[in-house]
Amino acid sequence: MTIRILSRDDIERAVDAAAAVDAMRVAFGELSAGRAVVPVRGHVESARGITLLMPAFLGASRGLGAKIVSIFPDNPAVGQPPIQGAVILLDAETGRARALLDGTSLTEIRTAAGSGLATELLADPAADVLAVFGAGAQGRAHIELLAATRLLREIRIVSVPPEGAESLAAVLTARAETLVPPGGGPPPRVRAAATPAEALDGAKLVVTATTSETPVFSPEHLEPGAHVNAIGAFQPHTREIPGEVVARARVVVDQQEAIWEEAGDLIIPLEEGLVGRDVIHAELGEIVNGDAAGGRAGFDFTLFESVGNAAQDVAIAEAALARAEALGLGAVVPF
Repeated sequence: MTIRILSRDDIERAVDAAAAVDAMRVAFGELSAGRAVVPVRGHVESARGITLLMPAFLGASRGLGAKIVSIFPDNPAVGQPPIQGAVILLDAETGRARALLDGTSLTEIRTAAGSGLATELLADPAADVLAVFGAGAQGRAHIELLAATRLLREIRIVSVPPEGAESLAAVLTARAETLVPPGGGPPPRVRAAATPAEALDGAKLVVTATTSETPVFSPEHLEPGAHVNAIGAFQPHTREIPGEVVARARVVVDQQEAIWEEAGDLIIPLEEGLVGRDVIHAELGEIVNGDAAGGRAGFDFTLFESVGNAAQDVAIAEAALARAEALGLGAVVPF
């Protein structure tokens, strides 16, 4: 028997933005239809970080696998990415290991693709100014994927410390011509914003991808009708979004069960009495499946709250593996 091993480079060659978003359509659709088996992920805390175990089985598409991912916030100081991991895919009929894939790149791609799908289904189609909080791997991945799926006029980045935003803006400005969708168009202006208020002024698309434990902007600075993808807070005590925004938004989530276990953005306002559990209007998969409407539905904002889900990892890994096999990518070794 053999197993195919796919590196970051293999995965990036195998999966483009459109394919990644389509994989998330499969993942969230199966999840909300009850065709996916996804236990709430296990946590192991160690001295410098947290490690998560995330298994999943997609019953309709027959994807089976698990991701082990570690989040070590201090890693950049030693030249390592803060998020690292691996995804293993298994044969759904026999349990045989089929592939081992770089989990860091898959996590970046599938998280951004989930936000891309939410943006497609919830945001104003004319929105073309993007504000991104966080200049790390997820901030960059979201910029690249959203720019590949809709024509953006301007991209603003804000981070703590500000040097991170300035550095990422410089890198992306140097290759701004790549930040356009397949249909083409003028490249966006990319710049660092000095303050959250500056970043949000006129921005109808927002991504929060930080490790902050407190809200990263004030409610009065958020543009009416804006769509927010909140992906940074994945523990009950952490939050990026002000409770007042949650209370005024049409809230769509990846999976209700996991959200109420892990998403401080919703758990904290619930504990403060600002919202009830009915603040969640739909799962993203319900919109995919036609069981809930897309769009803002008369609310001041739309908010996609995501803590990440193993169904996403298995779906994107399956898409990467299928394309890699077709292109002959990766290393095939005895196992």
